[in-house]
Amino acid sequence: MPANVMPLAISWAVLTLIVIALAIYKKRLDGHIDEHIHVSASEEGVIQETVAETHRSEVVEKWGKALTVVVFLYGLVIVGMLAYHQWVLSSTVGFK
Repeated sequence: MPANVMPLAISWAVLTLIVIALAIYKKRLDGHIDEHIHVSASEEGVIQETVAETHRSEVVEKWGKALTVVVFLYGLVIVGMLAYHQWVLSSTVGFK
């Protein structure tokens, strides 16, 4: 493995762990959202809390999706670099 790929692989692993942590956090947020319909004036505080939790969950989902795409593309770049490195090594073996 080329030496310049190791820092990229470590940063990819860190980004992957962040995506996993966001997924776990979103799962916990979704477990606390109250899905009952509240219509009375006395339940206004519950309504505001539910709206805030739903918004927080949507923001986490947006970031999770974006980071998942970044992690996937970043992984493809690393795999492409490794494949290119192996191709260069295999094509220059007979010319030394």
